[in-house]
Amino acid sequence: MSLRSRLAIATGGIAFVAVGTLAAGAYIIASHELRSQVDASLSARASTIVREINRDFERPRFPGRQSSPLGSTLLQPEFDAITQVIGFNGSILASLGPSELVVHADELELAQSATDGLSLLYNTNVQGSSYRVLTVSLPSGGALQLGRDITDIEDARAGMRTWLIVFGFGGIVMAAAAGWFIARRTSKPIEQLSASAVEIASTQDTSQLIDIKASGEVADLVSSFNTMLQALGKSVAQQKQLVQDASHELRTPLTSLRANSELLERPDLPQHTREEIIHDIRAEIDELTALSSELSALASDQRSSENPVEIDISEVVQEVAERAQRRSGRIVELHSTAPAHVLVRPAQFDRALSNLIDNAIKFSPAGSKIDVFIKGTRIEVHDSGPGIAPEDRQFVFDRFYRAAATRALPGSGLGLAIVKQFADIHQATTFVGASGTGGAMVGLDLAPTTTWGSGAHTVGTK
Repeated sequence: MSLRSRLAIATGGIAFVAVGTLAAGAYIIASHELRSQVDASLSARASTIVREINRDFERPRFPGRQSSPLGSTLLQPEFDAITQVIGFNGSILASLGPSELVVHADELELAQSATDGLSLLYNTNVQGSSYRVLTVSLPSGGALQLGRDITDIEDARAGMRTWLIVFGFGGIVMAAAAGWFIARRTSKPIEQLSASAVEIASTQDTSQLIDIKASGEVADLVSSFNTMLQALGKSVAQQKQLVQDASHELRTPLTSLRANSELLERPDLPQHTREEIIHDIRAEIDELTALSSELSALASDQRSSENPVEIDISEVVQEVAERAQRRSGRIVELHSTAPAHVLVRPAQFDRALSNLIDNAIKFSPAGSKIDVFIKGTRIEVHDSGPGIAPEDRQFVFDRFYRAAATRALPGSGLGLAIVKQFADIHQATTFVGASGTGGAMVGLDLAPTTTWGSGAHTVGTK
């Protein structure tokens, strides 16, 4: 069953209960009010007649049916009813009205009680008409019976029941129709949203946002759905880009491994060169292992479980520079002014330095050198390339960002994104500027005291 149908049925059900309760309450109150008015008029009439009977007959005994010395008492021009007096044996002693009332056993008991104030009220049928009957015992014995024709009142009650049913049914139908209309207006955008979700699931296209006119909570739902689509689209795009970037990052060390393995096959290779190549191969294997871990961490935004250790910045930079020089055939010159010891995660630090130097090599012209400056905890990598435009400098460390001038080159900026992640984890800072030769200057500034991860473990330098 659709949401629209459920809402219409629920509205109709609520209307049925509400209208039924109101109609029943109105009918009961109106009927009680009408009956109370009749009973009050009968009681008032009976009181008047009883007073007159007691005045004329202190202890009356009715030997038989009278022509009626009570005629003046029983007859009240303004009161159209049946009035009769019955004896203690149930015989009718006096009667006025269009007909006579039947004396029942309960009324005979009242007539025989000779007690003032006992009464009975009931409805009966007299010659096809409905009557409301009041029987009151007389202190002298016997009883007074008053009956009033309530056919018009019963007809009014029947008519009221009919109209209440008609109007109640009409109200229920109108409520159900209103519920259906409201449900249709409410459920239409939801149905459109559901259809759009099904289409997106089948086409896998998250680029098209949902354009549905809605208001209130439904509009918030549509907005949240579009936000989710944008997030999914961005995530999918990043995943695709990450795969491409991972391929690029892995290509360089794999190419170097292939070249070094081919060199090892040469029989005339000097022993010292063979040892250097083996050392490079081991370093490249370590680099691949670290790169794989870093790519995984970058993809999942998880931080490495590697413990920080104290290192000499100059020694690590020297090793990374020499490895990059052998791999690329480019000159990487190290300038150390005031080296320092810092606490870092070695594999991550090695990866960040390699990315800084490889980035400089990638954008420098053939035959140019790369200069690496160590100034305490500050590391600067200078190249002789085209440089980085001022408007691009704030974005170069963003994941997947590529400046317009570098889009023709391999890669997509993942290398510097890994550098930025290293800096964020180690509470360091990244910077970018211009080198003295007109190229780019990119680097890291490590803090002497570093707060790791979430801040649960703080370490310092020696």
